[in-house]
This record gives sequence, C-alpha cells and structure tokens, in this order.
Amino acid sequence: MEEVLKIYDAFGRIIIDKDLHTHTVYSHGKGSVLDNVKTAYDMGLKSIAITDHGIDHFIYGVSRKNLVKEKEDVEKARVQFPDMNILFGIESDIKGLSGRIDLKKEDFELFDIVLCGFHKPVWADKIGDYFKLFYNSYSYAVYKPTKGQIARNTKAYINTIEKNPIDIITHPNYHLKVNCYEVARACEDNGAVLELSSRHQDLTEKDYEDIFVKTNVMLAVNSDAHSLANIGNAEKAKDVVKEYGVDPKRIVNTAGVGFRFRSGYTISY
Repeated sequence: MEEVLKIYDAFGRIIIDKDLHTHTVYSHGKGSVLDNVKTAYDMGLKSIAITDHGIDHFIYGVSRKNLVKEKEDVEKARVQFPDMNILFGIESDIKGLSGRIDLKKEDFELFDIVLCGFHKPVWADKIGDYFKLFYNSYSYAVYKPTKGQIARNTKAYINTIEKNPIDIITHPNYHLKVNCYEVARACEDNGAVLELSSRHQDLTEKDYEDIFVKTNVMLAVNSDAHSLANIGNAEKAKDVVKEYGVDPKRIVNTAGVGFRFRSGYTISY
C-alpha cells in the first residue's frame, strides 16, 4: 500500500519541509552555503533555497563576482548532500516605481529561483524614487502613510511583478505599506508566489483576510533565516495559516505539495 504523506503535525499545523528563503555569509547571514545546507539536512528538510540579498543592496548585497563563487558552493553542496534539493537563488530588490529590480534579463539564467522584496538600503532606479518611495519607507515608523502613498507603493509592487519573472514576493508590508489584496491578486494573475514570513510580522488581520479569503494566491511559508538557528523556523507563519484554516495545497513548501515556479523550476514532494 502506498504510504500516505503526513501533512499536519501533532498540533494540527502544516508541516513545512522546504525552506525557500535563507541567507549566508555572502550577504547578511551567519553561515556558509554548506552550513545552511547541513543544518537543513540535519533538521530533516527536503529542500533549501540559498537566497542572498540583491546586488544593489549597498550594505549587505551579494556582489556579481561572488554570485559565481556562491553558485560553485551550491554545486559542491549538492555533491555532498545528494538527497537534498538545493536551490540557488537570490532575494532581489525593488528599485523604484517603474518595477525595475537589480537583476538584468540575462541574470535570471543563473538562478533556480528568484525572490524579490523591498529593502531600504538599495540604490534607487531614479532620484525621484528616493522621495516617492524610499523616503516613505524611512518615515514609516514615525508617520502613518497616506492613502496616496499606499497606492503608489502598491503600484511599484504590481509593476515589479508584471515586468519581471519573479517566483516569490517576500515579506509584504516590511518598511513599505501596500494594499495586500492588490499585491496578492497581481501575484495570482502572473503566477508569482506570496511569502508569509516568520521573520517579519508586518501583516494585519485585514491583510490576512484579503490574502487568504479574497484571493487564491499561492503562498510560501519561509524562515528568511539569517542565522543557522532559524533555518526551517516557520513557526509564527504556521500559526497564522492554522488560525485561518489555509488549504495546505496553497502553500508551495508544505510536505506533500509539488509546485512549478515561473522560472520553470519544479519542487516535488
């Protein structure tokens, strides 16, 4: 008799056996590529994505030169851990209102998976974007964003999703308030996945309802680990999806779920 895959743990939470967002010493993480992979393997994870910060992140971003070295490290790790599904990726950056990101068209060929999010320390596309987008992110902690600013921020995300073959949009509302329904719908319409981050808890009850109830967007429950201790740690996000009764088939890194990304890369159960 064929074994039935276990999807829920003893607490009724979805089992996540794929961590699709982790960082290494190539950007803002504490461990090497091999450290991350070994940690994931020892935890019993089946897949891990190495996704360091983008090239134009001027504090922690991975350099183009190091991307070549990092990919070599990933290939070496695949030899040492043949039973692990190791994805080479990047967490690219939104650079402005136009939807431009810090990757060239030909760069996408380097990666198995491309994540993208908003981070404040990034070289903006245009000077005007610093005032229209990035300044808004710096003042976010002090001043409540206006409806106009939120609409503008949301449009930047939508342009990014529509103009680039991004696989996963990371931590929405982190330092930049958006209309999560519109962002989720743009992901759904264009085949992108929306991340529920365990590292950044910036979504409100309304945001969750907009994402879970009003759309059928596919989701990724990720750790966004910057340390070895947090690899595979998706507990906060798992609690949220349990609370809202999210169908495990909507979560691409649930045990037993396979998914084909925009890039064409397929993760299987």
